[in-house]
Amino acid sequence: MATSLLRFGQLGPLKRLQVESWAFLRNSAAPLCTQTREPAKKTKAASKKAAAAAPPEPEEPFDNSTYKNYQHHSYTPYTFADLDLEMAKFRLPQPSSGRPSPRH
Repeated sequence: MATSLLRFGQLGPLKRLQVESWAFLRNSAAPLCTQTREPAKKTKAASKKAAAAAPPEPEEPFDNSTYKNYQHHSYTPYTFADLDLEMAKFRLPQPSSGRPSPRH
């Protein structure tokens, strides 16, 4: 009997959480809506007009072989190291208090 009480003590909050989530799912979402409207009903005349409308013209095909961003294709696993070396001459020295960093 003691083990059943211990199990209930450990799983009690979990079961309560599950029951609360079920109650939330059962409730209607109507209080969360800001506007309620009746959906517009289609008439036969409107559906005939939509069917009679001309189909849209197809877009001209896009040729992927003429991609203009050449820099995008020049990345390699060592690109970061190359850029790091190029930018090293522009770096400013960082001030140091002489103490080791707390993050290290």
